[in-house]
Amino acid sequence: MNWRVFVINLDSSTERLDKVSQECQRLGIEFERVSATRGSDLSDDEMAQYYDAEVNRRHYFKQLNAGEIGCYLSHYFCWKKIVDEGLDYALILEDDSKLTDELGLLLSKVPKLSRDWDYLKLSTGSNIPAVQQGIDLGDGIHLHQGLKLSSTTTGQFVSAEGAKKLIDTALPIRRPVDKDLQYWFEKDLRCFVVKPIPVLMGGFDSDIDNSSVRAKVKHSLWHKLSLNIDYNLKLWQHRKRLPALPSYQAKR
Repeated sequence: MNWRVFVINLDSSTERLDKVSQECQRLGIEFERVSATRGSDLSDDEMAQYYDAEVNRRHYFKQLNAGEIGCYLSHYFCWKKIVDEGLDYALILEDDSKLTDELGLLLSKVPKLSRDWDYLKLSTGSNIPAVQQGIDLGDGIHLHQGLKLSSTTTGQFVSAEGAKKLIDTALPIRRPVDKDLQYWFEKDLRCFVVKPIPVLMGGFDSDIDNSSVRAKVKHSLWHKLSLNIDYNLKLWQHRKRLPALPSYQAKR
């Protein structure tokens, strides 16, 4: 298996890079730093290449801020690297990741999975959605189906096929990347959730995505409610059409 570890980090966030480097070193993980995109540094022409305010308005309840656009592009360029470099998959970490021992164990298990997956979710926010059916990967680690995904992108495995699907549906950016991944059914994305959670948030806000200001931006309550109803209806429609779990060969 040809795979890499990418850590998304702003050029100015040297302290965060030091911390995540220590986390990776503790587990014996070698990684490539990927320079995060700072949305506020994009020119008007660059912004127009990736973002359309009208498309954003139709699919999300508020206008995205520069930090959210930069965060999405940071992940987008990681997906591009997976495809361009001919990788089978990559582990993508944000620089506020706190890595558990389970991640170290998981690294040797992912190559033993069949190729029937696009995205393995390794992190969660404060609200932890329920998971569905699962398979035992050994060492207390399980891989589950998930209907509603947590809104965080701190840690994830993305396969080559998954990266292609994500690239094909990314532009123009319409939602924050963590919210957009919750619409996995729009992308035909085979998403699964690892338990126990192997990548935790490091206890501070990400420099990459200024998501803390989302609630402060003016938005239409009715538009937000309408989008939420539509989303939950689509989840209900897909509740019995979840992607089939990949197979696992422990001795592979």
